[in-house]
Amino acid sequence: MSAAPLTPAEQGALWRQRLFEAHSAMTAYLIQEHRAQDLADWVDVTGRIFRDLPPALGAGSTEWQAVFFRTQALIEQFIVQRKQFYDLDAWAAATGQVYRALEPAGQGEPAAAAERLGRQASLYGTRFEIRQVAPDASLFKVHHCGIWDYRERARANGVPITLKSACTYCTKLLSSLVHAKGCDARWTLLADEQGHGCEWTITREILIHAGVVEHEHDH
Repeated sequence: MSAAPLTPAEQGALWRQRLFEAHSAMTAYLIQEHRAQDLADWVDVTGRIFRDLPPALGAGSTEWQAVFFRTQALIEQFIVQRKQFYDLDAWAAATGQVYRALEPAGQGEPAAAAERLGRQASLYGTRFEIRQVAPDASLFKVHHCGIWDYRERARANGVPITLKSACTYCTKLLSSLVHAKGCDARWTLLADEQGHGCEWTITREILIHAGVVEHEHDH
């Protein structure tokens, strides 16, 4: 099954939340690395991210989508230009922690983790399905990735694209979101005549303490 379509208002709210997650995570990451010497550049990037924002209420989803994509592109560029100090994995992990703080419910529930992936995918018009495949496992499968389509349209319109593949960061981010829900994920990239896709099997995270296997959800 697919997740219920988001209303335009819900789409705009999720784009704004994703913007906040991405920017807050990078700020926290910079602080964690004690990179005071990068503050001037980061403040400049922040100013470019938050310039000419649409109104928080009443703006269409497309307007907030454009702001988020600008945010993503600028932060990717900031990291890649300083790859000796920062990496995408750590930014993705920090983003997951912001998400966990904003949406603490559903810990240890694969269905809750899959639901966030589905909501996020629906923002791009991605064709996907979500299924429960076991009592403690959910499947999230993308049949056609709308992120690829959106990136190529943005590239054609002159938006700077730092990463060659959308999957380079997306797989890191989705893994981080799943882990933030106290779950594990195994994923496979797919590509055929229909375009790019992927398949994620999400399970409850298993913790091992002193030889005793425990499920995080049991605590």
